[in-house]
Amino acid sequence: MWLFTKHGFFSAVENFNDKNLIHVRARFKGDLERLCATYRVRPEVKTIPGSDYPFRMDFERATWTSIVQGEAQSIDYSNFKSAVHDGTKRDRAYMEVWSALQKYED
Repeated sequence: MWLFTKHGFFSAVENFNDKNLIHVRARFKGDLERLCATYRVRPEVKTIPGSDYPFRMDFERATWTSIVQGEAQSIDYSNFKSAVHDGTKRDRAYMEVWSALQKYED
């Protein structure tokens, strides 16, 4: 699952060794910490320099489900692009993804 939020961009997959855990990866420093702070989860982020997602953390499946639900319930904008527009590298990355998907839409 790819999840684009105001807190950051996350890639979530089932943990290879433990199906009760969701392995969440991020490309931008601070995204996982910001998400954890919002949902009062103790951040245990591992940094793996040079990997495709350098910031990673495992969540209990129920915790991750609650976070995704919370993100859906916290939508307070009528335009996501405007809500995340801040001139950062993440902002530019979001716009590039939006443009790429628009290019290939049916």
